[in-house]
Parts: sequence; structure tokens; C-alpha cells
Amino acid sequence: MSQVTEAAPQRSTGVPEPPAGWRRFRYIGPGVLWALAALATGELLFTPRVGAQYGYGLMWALVAVLVLKLFVTREIGRYSVVTGRRLLTGLAGLPGPAGWAIWVILVPQLVVGIAAIAGIASAAGSALALAVPGPIQLWTGAVIAAAAGLVLVGHYTGVEWVSRVLGVALALGAVVAAIQVGPDLTEAAAGFVPVPPDDLRVAEILPWLGFLSNGAAGLMWYSYWITAKGIGHAGVPAADRRDPRDLDSDQIDRVRGWLRTMSLDSTFAVVGVALITVAFLVLGAELLRPEGIVPAEADVARDLTRLFSEVFGSVGFWLMVVGLVSAFWTATLTNIDGWQRLYTDGVRRLLPARLAEHTLTRPVVISRTAVVLWLATLPYAVFLIFGDPVALLTLAGSIEAVHIPLVAGLVLWLNRRTMPRALRAGRAATALVVAAVVFFTWFALYYLWQQLAG
Repeated sequence: MSQVTEAAPQRSTGVPEPPAGWRRFRYIGPGVLWALAALATGELLFTPRVGAQYGYGLMWALVAVLVLKLFVTREIGRYSVVTGRRLLTGLAGLPGPAGWAIWVILVPQLVVGIAAIAGIASAAGSALALAVPGPIQLWTGAVIAAAAGLVLVGHYTGVEWVSRVLGVALALGAVVAAIQVGPDLTEAAAGFVPVPPDDLRVAEILPWLGFLSNGAAGLMWYSYWITAKGIGHAGVPAADRRDPRDLDSDQIDRVRGWLRTMSLDSTFAVVGVALITVAFLVLGAELLRPEGIVPAEADVARDLTRLFSEVFGSVGFWLMVVGLVSAFWTATLTNIDGWQRLYTDGVRRLLPARLAEHTLTRPVVISRTAVVLWLATLPYAVFLIFGDPVALLTLAGSIEAVHIPLVAGLVLWLNRRTMPRALRAGRAATALVVAAVVFFTWFALYYLWQQLAG
């Protein structure tokens, strides 16, 4: 009898009680992963370039991107918190031809994954080459092989956390350096006026907009991290989850509590990203722009070390080298892990039912094939052919920027179809997601117009 009494509440409780007060900070984590995944591209690589080229003239775009992507991320997180499922699960069920939304998500990301990993790993290789004898080709191959090997083994939590600690140290160093350099406050304030610079070339900033605070792929990975953390309905066993539209008032209140926790997590991450991004923009504008230095090609690591060397001397040089290796290494590892999850999930959902149980289409086989072939061998081959981390990441970031409005629109549509009105985004949040669609679409069209006109 006692066993029945204990088991009954577990199934009737449904969504667990959300944390309150300081307990909510125990669930800060998915947003931090999301922020750190972007550190090596949007913040560390492209932001100093933008500062070197345009000074503070695009401060308004930086703020707009951070705010708009925050609300897109919250919509992605909302889906997983409310339903307990990953984003691709919902997209697979949208009306229309079978799997069409998965196709439009997956195909561009097959290109982005190769180009981004090649670019990030080669940036890590160029940083290693500053400190350790050996060609960049050797170190780039070592970075990719080590990251792919750890993803295949699956035991890399310790390595990942050490890298994150070093990445945070680099971020704090950037903030301190920016304060010491001292931004031109008048010029920085003028940068908040939303007027594009006269010499603006969208091709130069599109990858920055795409990667800043994470690209389309990184935004979707937030869904995986939410479910892995067990936030909201994701903390309920799949067999016990209810259709969100069947939740009673008590369950809806609990989900709302979890949504507030998720919002705290994502907002915490964006505030951290904002501090780091502004710091690197200041360093680019104040240290690189006067000398006409725009970090590019295989010299990207050497040029970036000037940011700390001019402020902290030789200590700054080594801090930046260690930070660069750590940040780019962490990004390589995180990106391989994230894309293999996305590819495995996407491919499995596109397979015909008769092939779903075949030995060669098991998740573990697809995952290992994706890591070895698509996320290790092909990126290294692409690097050997093209050899320019900035050009490779520019390609990847441009695709991400164009892909973001599609992801944002699909998520907004999905949430309005699957959730009761009480759990949907409010009017202001919905308007900001729509604004994200308009903002990134405008930049994509402006880029196309410049390419055709040029």
C-alpha cells in the first residue's frame, strides 16, 4: 500500500516544482555554454576586426543583435521548457511536406559546420604556432584530431571546464584592458545612433552579426542544453509528459516558474557576452584602428596578441596566447559536439521508417560518421586547401546571419501552434522576435544589393 501511495504523486505531479530565490542560480548553465560557444568567433575574432574598421560606429548594431538574439534564444528555450522536447522534434511536425523544416535547417548547417570548424581550429593552430615550434598545418590538425577524439570518447568534462576557466580569464583580462585603455566616451555614445557608417561593407560585418552571441546553429543547441539540464517539462520522463495544451492551472504556473528560470539563465549569459564584446570592440577601436591593423588570415593570432601586449606587456602576450588557444580549442570541441548532435538528430528524423532500425542508421553510427568524416576530415581538408581562418569563418558567419531569420520565424510559428496562450510569449517578446526576422533579413538583402551593385 505504501508503494502505491508513493508512486501515485510522482505521475500526478507532472512538471516538478520550479526553484525559487537563490535556488534558481543552480540552473544557470545552458546559457553559459551558449555564451562560451560564441566567445571564439563573434566576440574574440570578429569584434576586434569591426572595431579596427569602423571604430564605435556599429555599437547600435551590437546592442540590437544581443537583444534580438536573446529573445530568439528564449523562444527556443521556451519550446523545450514547455514541451520537454528538442527543437528538431517540433520542427519535424510542422505542416507541409514531410521533413521540409528539417531540410531547410540541416542543409545550410552542413556547410557551416565544415567551414566554421576549419576556421576555428586553424585560428587555434595559429595561436599555438606563436608559442610552440611547428607549422600551423600541424597544430590545426592536432586541434581537430584531439577535439574529435574527445567527442567520440565522450569523456571530456574536465578538459572542457579547464578550457572554460581559461576562457573566462581571457574575458576578464579583456574587460580590464579595455578599462585601462579608456574608450573615447563621446565617440562611443555617438555609436548608439542607428546610422550605418558611410563606408559600410555588409560583407565585412555580416559574419560578425551571424556569430555574435552565437549563430543559428548555436541558438538551436540551446534546446539540447535545456533538455540535458532537465529544466521544466524536460525534467519529466518522456512517458509522463503531458501535451502542453492539456496542462491544468497548477501545471501552467509551474511551467511559468521554470520559464522565469530559463529567462534568468539566458539573460545572465547575454549580459556576460555584452561585457566581453564591448571590451573587445574598445580594444579594436583604440589599439588596432589607429595603426590600421585588421586581424586577418594566418596572422590573426599575432595581431590579436597586440591587444594585450600593448596594455600588459610580455605577461599580456602570454595571457592572450593561452587565452586564444583555450578559447578556440573550447569552441572547436563545443562546435563538433553540437553539430554532431544536430546532424544525428536531423538525419534520423529524415530517414524513412523502414531504415530507422537498420544497423548503419543507429544514432551512434550516424554520430561517429559525422564526427570523423564531416566534422574532422573535411574541415581539415578545407583548411589545407584554403588556409585562411578569417575567410572560412566569414563564409560560415554569413550563412548563419542569413539563416537566423528563418530559424526565428519557424520557432515562433512552432510555439504558437503547440502551446496554450498562457505559456506563449507576450506581445513585446513576440514583437522582438519578429524584429529579429526583419533585422537579419534586411542585412541579408542589403548584402545582396551591394554584391549586385558592386
